[in-house]
Amino acid sequence: MFWSKDVGGKSDCPECGAKLESEHHTYVMAIREDGDIQPFVVGNDAGYFCAECPIVVLDYEVFTKFAIFGLGREGHGQFTVLGLVDLSAIPEEKSGVPLGEDGNPIPLVQFANLQRHPEGDRSRARSRKKQKRSRRKRKRK
Repeated sequence: MFWSKDVGGKSDCPECGAKLESEHHTYVMAIREDGDIQPFVVGNDAGYFCAECPIVVLDYEVFTKFAIFGLGREGHGQFTVLGLVDLSAIPEEKSGVPLGEDGNPIPLVQFANLQRHPEGDRSRARSRKKQKRSRRKRKRK
């Protein structure tokens, strides 16, 4: 998962360069303010998915607005998006029970890069920089 502000937009995949497509999904956010972390479930079409590789770019501005809404006011909270809610994994008999309630846990599909060891993140960041330079060179030609 990448933020649009970190990869220069929502049109091209930061990994393979293929076109990204907007899809509507339900996401689980974690919002932290004053040391308190609260989950927040949102549905929107602010995720841009690559058809060629398992990458999603999230529109940072849209998710920021949802975080402000989740806080109930503008504040100095921090947030992240933990992953997608797998709505198809909810048993039919639980479809009327709110997600996260007793007996109906949130079926979360975590973004893979949130589970990586910090060493992997550093090498991945270096790789993204190389790819960004490569894309710039191609555009100049």
